[in-house]
Amino acid sequence: MSFAHPLYLWALLGLSVPIAIHLWSKKEAKTIKIGSVQLLSESKSKQSSSIQLNEFWLLLIRMLIISVLTFVLAKPKWNSRTNTSSLTYLVEPELSQNKNFMARLDSLVDGQEIRLFKKGFPIWEYDKYNSQVEIMPDYWSLASETDMLKTDSIVVFTNGYAKGVRGARPETNHQIKWVVIDSPQTVDMPLIAYQNEKDVQLFSAVGTSNKVEVYRSPITLGSEYVLNSTGDSLRINDKENAGKVPLVIQKPIEIAIFYTDSLANDKRYFEAAFATLEEYLDREINVESKLDTVVSKKMPSDLTIWLSEKPVPDSFNRLLVYKKDSVANSLIEEDSEANTFVLTKRISAENAMEQRLVENLLNILDVNTELDELVSEADIRQVTETELQTNFKKSTAKTPQLVSFNLLPYLWVLLFALLLVERLVAYLRKQ
Repeated sequence: MSFAHPLYLWALLGLSVPIAIHLWSKKEAKTIKIGSVQLLSESKSKQSSSIQLNEFWLLLIRMLIISVLTFVLAKPKWNSRTNTSSLTYLVEPELSQNKNFMARLDSLVDGQEIRLFKKGFPIWEYDKYNSQVEIMPDYWSLASETDMLKTDSIVVFTNGYAKGVRGARPETNHQIKWVVIDSPQTVDMPLIAYQNEKDVQLFSAVGTSNKVEVYRSPITLGSEYVLNSTGDSLRINDKENAGKVPLVIQKPIEIAIFYTDSLANDKRYFEAAFATLEEYLDREINVESKLDTVVSKKMPSDLTIWLSEKPVPDSFNRLLVYKKDSVANSLIEEDSEANTFVLTKRISAENAMEQRLVENLLNILDVNTELDELVSEADIRQVTETELQTNFKKSTAKTPQLVSFNLLPYLWVLLFALLLVERLVAYLRKQ
């Protein structure tokens, strides 16, 4: 037996209180002088012995109440040894759809108990399980929870998807053997369509076990690609990629550049970079350059570039401001303020190429965010067994597996029952 709060056991010293009260009530009676015993009646011996018996039981019950209340505060748990299995097999739920793996599974595990590699590690019941409702497991989070399993060794059969590896590599008390099942499948799926003033472009993704590629193709609305009545989705009637994808209306990207004469050369580098992005994105980018003496606070823009030593107005949403920083490692860095970026040095032909000015501007604009979220659906890249391996925390002494049984609910019931019995015995004593 173990206790969550063993210090409360000192309250058992309170058992001396009812004993002291009982002994105090047994002190020698006072002698009362009376003139005659003629009117006194003889007491019944049965009644006297009954009172003494009730006093004894009342003392015992009150001592039990104090004891049970002390145990309730200490929160005891009953620990007992439990048998451990020598080997436990865990199977990622999605593998139930892999016919080649399922055909080999029975011979691999050789009649051993199989559990699902998911929250709680339930027993795998072939007939009742439906993998369609599963989500991508967090491999390392589940690996940390394997410490609850009563086993000596663990073998995990998994797809080993790269997107399932999150966070820091955990420590585990079990040596886990990861077996990554090779996936020959290829995912080719349409993701989203973007419509601008020129055309409609459909973005699709092709995913394999070692890479995921996104490509776009211009399409023409018609019988093969049908726009829905609300204009927010596109139905694809192609036999290979039939389905429905969201449709996003793209407006031109508005860029405002405010500059001083001394930084006019940097302004030209920005204009050239946005011209490159316009061709790469196949999307219109309007760049308006003005001197810092002509500032319109109401001018709408997706990005404002401030190439000036003057204070920056507070009316801009997304801002790139020039602040020289000789110790900065990169050309453009994110500022502590939200949606604010810093140009740390003057732009030259060398650092514009080496430190990827165009790529940094693309990240700042944050275009096609909807596409980035959908790409993960086609991401079936796999990692190796070594990359999945956790840090094994070896124990110097093998501790027995214990199962804990909470006694607290039963102690509350016993305490309530004793209080009722104590009141009953106290009532009979008065009678």
